[in-house]
Amino acid sequence: MTDKSGRARLGRRVIAPVLAVVVLAAGAYLWLDTNLFGREDVCGGLVSSGSAEAVFPHSGRISDRAGLDDSSSDRIAFTCTVESSSFLLGPETEYLKISGSRERGDFPFSEYGRWPSPATVSFFSGGATGGVGSDHGWVLLPDACTTTDGPAIIEGYAPEGSDSVKFARLLTEVANNTAKRGDCASEKPLTAPQTLGTAPEPHRVQEGAVCGLTALEFPGPKAQARADVTETVQDSAGPTWSCEVDDHATYAVTQEPRLVAGIRSSPRFTEQPRVAGLQVMGFDPTHVVADCAGIPTYFSMEVHQGYTSALEKPGAPSLRGLYDNFVDIVGERFGCGTS
Repeated sequence: MTDKSGRARLGRRVIAPVLAVVVLAAGAYLWLDTNLFGREDVCGGLVSSGSAEAVFPHSGRISDRAGLDDSSSDRIAFTCTVESSSFLLGPETEYLKISGSRERGDFPFSEYGRWPSPATVSFFSGGATGGVGSDHGWVLLPDACTTTDGPAIIEGYAPEGSDSVKFARLLTEVANNTAKRGDCASEKPLTAPQTLGTAPEPHRVQEGAVCGLTALEFPGPKAQARADVTETVQDSAGPTWSCEVDDHATYAVTQEPRLVAGIRSSPRFTEQPRVAGLQVMGFDPTHVVADCAGIPTYFSMEVHQGYTSALEKPGAPSLRGLYDNFVDIVGERFGCGTS
């Protein structure tokens, strides 16, 4: 009997410290590698910690070390970096950069290099208007937030491997919070998409069917159209179409109402020379809005090095000729006709 009691006491003495270590380890993990019992929001209340945590590919502690930078007098403008740090699972810290700003209305199509190619972006509209690329996304704020300086947007950079739907959800949430902060929220909050289209894969340009369209001219010497040049075509059922011919040109057309409204309300939007016989207004001769069967339709063309370096070669179309051909051929899909 004594031996059994002694063994029991010994067992309790061994188990108690082990349990204590397990509890401490579990507590350390929850505190250092998750956001349990952490802050509910960061960036001055604009970013929900839970929504930010969902975007990061790995678990970690959520913080905004430098906090919200809102030094501008514009209540829409700010920058903030959200961090997810993990002590037990590795020293690497992941970052989520969020900002609010005013942009020229055609920003997703006209600033090649800063924004993802529109041919690789998953656009969405309806409850909210925006787009998400591999690690970069944006959402328009409500129309009431637009001023003479242009429409307001939320822009974000997410770590590689982030879930695009959760990223769009976060950006939409921040857009709603920012609109409240700027006293321009709509009566009905913006709602994020439940699903997003898959980004298209690049493929070789087919002779006689650039961007999948017969009669669309190749943006370079004709002989080069048969070379190993790839293209990426964003051809979803939505109101935005885009095609990038690698290193040569990127085309985009949109009839998305809120995007076009932002374009038309931007500074320096004025009358431009006719394009393919159409009366147009815009920012310059290759970024314009035309009337297509009563629907304002935006056309954008950005040329790249593969085109500009070949301008002196035989068979290279002129910039004006290339753009006229683009508006003429692609415009047919959007109900455009000479007016």
